[in-house]
Amino acid sequence: MVMFVRRGCLLLLGIALIMLAHWSSRLPAPITPPVAAQSAPPAPSMTCTFVGDILLASRVGTLAAAHGMDHLLAGVSPVLRADDLTVGNLECVVATCGTPAEKQYTFRAQPSLLPGLRRNGIDAVSLANNHTLDYGREALLQTIQHVDAAGLHSAGAGRNLAAAARPAVIDVPGARVALLAASRVYPSPDWAAGAKTPGMLSGYAPARLLEAIRQARGEADLVFVYLHWGVERAVMAHATQKQLARLCIDAGADVVVGTHPHVLQGFEYYRGKLIAYSLGNFVFTDARKTTMMLHTTFHHGQLTRATAVPCRIVGCRPQLIHSAAERQSVFTALRERSFGVHISPDGVITPRR
Repeated sequence: MVMFVRRGCLLLLGIALIMLAHWSSRLPAPITPPVAAQSAPPAPSMTCTFVGDILLASRVGTLAAAHGMDHLLAGVSPVLRADDLTVGNLECVVATCGTPAEKQYTFRAQPSLLPGLRRNGIDAVSLANNHTLDYGREALLQTIQHVDAAGLHSAGAGRNLAAAARPAVIDVPGARVALLAASRVYPSPDWAAGAKTPGMLSGYAPARLLEAIRQARGEADLVFVYLHWGVERAVMAHATQKQLARLCIDAGADVVVGTHPHVLQGFEYYRGKLIAYSLGNFVFTDARKTTMMLHTTFHHGQLTRATAVPCRIVGCRPQLIHSAAERQSVFTALRERSFGVHISPDGVITPRR
């Protein structure tokens, strides 16, 4: 009797298990809580400020030695330090050796001034200009050493042609930048770097410069080119400037910046790329007071905004212009000197539609 009861219980249990499995298969699948969507990482973008000639010798050097570089750059340092990269043209030798060349102006600055440039927001400099060898080749090599020691990137000069044509590669948040520089202004052909001799990268026969731009294009997100060119005190760009700028852009440059005329020249867009023909002086004597900074923003390797920031050199020190009337005067002059661009009342530079 007990055996029959046990068998009956086992039979009922089996039937119950079969029915449970059947109904479980018909139940809806369990609901999985949704996973919170992750926000996309911020898109790569970077800001760069371009400035003109930086002189640390002569009367400027005396002022800097007496009061310090912080005093010299106090009026613009907050702007320069706020961006990702600032580039200028170092218009002097920085060395303690050498003999002055036989030319009208020779500039040699004290190495102790360079860290102040870096501290106040200057990150990189062009060394390709008509003062690069003011005190000879050994002084140029010393300049490069002092620039490196101060934490500044440099381009446009070196111990040989290969070094002079090598870009400064600068990694900043949002981009890898390649900076190249060359000069079409120097007093003697032997100032150009040779296969085994120190000097600068020449802009007169630009084949090597253009080759360097093409190579940099494949290695960097952005390629900036500084060119020392043009005619001093000429407010309009010369045809040779326009031709070389376009060759550089055709080779892969994103921005071409000019120095040497010591005055502001205008802007032009070519194939969507910006050319600033001359940014004038920046840290310099007061002979030509009006100057500017060119502030740019890049997003995914494309220029999205370019703004002229008017300044005035007062006592060798660049100062922001706050007067609305003076700012508009600078913008008016830039409009008259530019080619096919619109400059807004806020200084934003766009292609003319």
